[in-house]
Amino acid sequence: MLVSKSRYLSDDLKSVIDPVIQRNAYYAHPENLLLCMITDDRKHVRELGFRRIMKIRKSKQLQKELCFMEPPSLNFNATDYTELIDWQTCDLTEPPLTTSISDDALKKLITDADDSGFQFPRFPCHTQAVERSIKVVTEASMEVIGQSSRDGLVRAKLDARKIMPAFETKSDFTTK
Repeated sequence: MLVSKSRYLSDDLKSVIDPVIQRNAYYAHPENLLLCMITDDRKHVRELGFRRIMKIRKSKQLQKELCFMEPPSLNFNATDYTELIDWQTCDLTEPPLTTSISDDALKKLITDADDSGFQFPRFPCHTQAVERSIKVVTEASMEVIGQSSRDGLVRAKLDARKIMPAFETKSDFTTK
């Protein structure tokens, strides 16, 4: 865990590193930690995560406002990810991935962790368009030096692609 490893740094380095870790602590938001907890290898951690989700569900009131995800205050002396935040002072909300799961199905997920029958939905983190753009920018970075040159080359490649005819099937490509 990055936070525990940073404790071995000297005090002057910690004074620089700690604010950066704290500012980027979105990974330690209670919703994210609860998802980690209910899929943990340790049974007692899964059960703790389940109990916390059930407590949230029981105290849940209809939310009519948007939730803003703020990075929580971190406990830099934590020895386990479950101790990264103060659970008593955090505003707890249920992870969106578990809201559609019934109480019984969630309990089954916790007790039968070895059973691979239950799978969370997979969400791609990139679309094909993003992957294509990454490829074009990477190619341009290897060919030219400088931001304006790279930008010009990327724009030229994208414009050239617009001019080229698009073939939907193999039969469109072949000429007779």
